[in-house]
Amino acid sequence: MKKGQLVLFIGPTCVGKTTLIGALRQQYFPDSGLIVSYTTRPPRTEMGEQNGVGYFFVTEEEFLAMEERGDFYESVKRPTGFYASSRKQVHELLDQYPVVFGDLDVEGAKVVKEMEPDSLMVFLYPDDLADLGERLRARPIKEPEEKILARLAAAQEEMQHRDDFDVALLNVDGQFEDTVAKMLEILKERGIS
Repeated sequence: MKKGQLVLFIGPTCVGKTTLIGALRQQYFPDSGLIVSYTTRPPRTEMGEQNGVGYFFVTEEEFLAMEERGDFYESVKRPTGFYASSRKQVHELLDQYPVVFGDLDVEGAKVVKEMEPDSLMVFLYPDDLADLGERLRARPIKEPEEKILARLAAAQEEMQHRDDFDVALLNVDGQFEDTVAKMLEILKERGIS
């Protein structure tokens, strides 16, 4: 059986990676897999987060043991905790589904691309970084302004890597359907349908 195609989205915080993956899976790729990352941060119960849906929530000890065993492609430590993607999980999904979607940060995506050179890496970016600030401030979880500013500074840094990946795709506020349509064209051009 042919292995599935790995399609990963990279981009700054709140740019719409998860929303785009959700729309593609629900409307066009119902028989697709979704990578679920591991984290040591606690679930945001006020946002309805559940273990195994958006993340696998593990203790720091469990996470470090998995990292020691080489279970992850990469791991990163953020102010909220450790994050990583499981190589084993990705390969199990690729054996099961024709397309597997996921999202990564810039550093993680570069590591995964080295290990999975056939993967399609799509950098999703906003037309205006100020939009990201508005989205962060409008979230149900209210973060302190200094944390929002730190995330926006990180987003500015990530934007420097826009051309480091296979495709750069603009996601304009209020024009999400256009973004979905453009992504479908990209996938078709690469024989993914």
